[in-house]
Amino acid sequence: MKLEDMKIYRKLQEHLDKLPIGFPPTKSGVELKLLQYLFTPKEAKVATKLSFTYETLSTIYERIDDPHMLIEELEEILENSIKKGSIHYKRKGEEKLYANAMLIIGIFEYQVNRLTMEFMDLMKQYGQEMFDAELFRTKISQTRVVPVEKSISHENFVAPYNDVRRLIQDAENPIAVTNCVCRQKQDVRRERDPCKLTNRYETCIGFGHSAQLYIDQGWAREITKEEALNILDKNEETGLVLQFGNAQRPGFICSCCGCCCGLLRDFKKINNPARLMKTNYYVEIDSDLCVGCGICVDRCQMGALTLIDNISTVNRKKCLGCGLCVVTCSAEAIELKNKKKEINPPESTDDLNAMILNKKKELIEKYNKSKR
Repeated sequence: MKLEDMKIYRKLQEHLDKLPIGFPPTKSGVELKLLQYLFTPKEAKVATKLSFTYETLSTIYERIDDPHMLIEELEEILENSIKKGSIHYKRKGEEKLYANAMLIIGIFEYQVNRLTMEFMDLMKQYGQEMFDAELFRTKISQTRVVPVEKSISHENFVAPYNDVRRLIQDAENPIAVTNCVCRQKQDVRRERDPCKLTNRYETCIGFGHSAQLYIDQGWAREITKEEALNILDKNEETGLVLQFGNAQRPGFICSCCGCCCGLLRDFKKINNPARLMKTNYYVEIDSDLCVGCGICVDRCQMGALTLIDNISTVNRKKCLGCGLCVVTCSAEAIELKNKKKEINPPESTDDLNAMILNKKKELIEKYNKSKR
């Protein structure tokens, strides 16, 4: 890498590190190699002029310090960056608005259908060296588990943001279904070790401007609300955990397995994932009714259930309250319970990102004070 290009990529790294989920530096410099994979030097330079807030082409052009760059060239660079999945955009009428994207959730997910071993190797190294710590730094999750509809009894109060069917019915159009990038990731890494739960890939659903981006770029196909519900029914039957964006008006639903989903795999490594996910439900098992069939143990994607003396036992710290074990218990020994203190998700994704960013600034300030 040329010294001049390295300076451009370093500037972009520092710029992206200011996002809610940042892009921290490493001793090895793998983050620069990752940026080089995602951006040409010219694209990287333009990306430093973007904001995390969506802006018009003309607004961005005012920041361009290259007197020879025409607005048409800027637009071409931005459009190419969108195709590569390295920035965001959304429509406002006939106009496009552009913004920086976080690595996760964002750039990584935009690599759907075109993952390479080179990209995955860089992501793995970056995650191990620094990014995984950044992802969980504030302990505010970007996703939340919503229990499958049939697992919630009539006695349990169901807030609208915990009701799968209500969330779909109220979702902003368009709605799109796309391939699971995590399942594709495992295919790239381990061609002979496919998903243990399903050979279906079209399991992830997006709403509104996120869905529109995927549709426009050919990464997803538009579906109806009825089709979305049918897909989620199949996902539930398969045993996939429903993870929504952590907002009352989420922009996406991921349907996740413990063998492919990077988030669930990371959660299984920590001591108390239920606290980090901030779920509103937990599982309770009636040992007198349990027949020890073990179906619930196999269904649990978190390894929260085990058979002890042929009785199913739950580790509450690992239980995310997804309800997958409840719907297949023929003995009706498992019940989903409300936690005493209900956690209300932020109203929108923008509110969620603001929360993460504010917490991040608070932690940085606390760290800086400790060093004085």
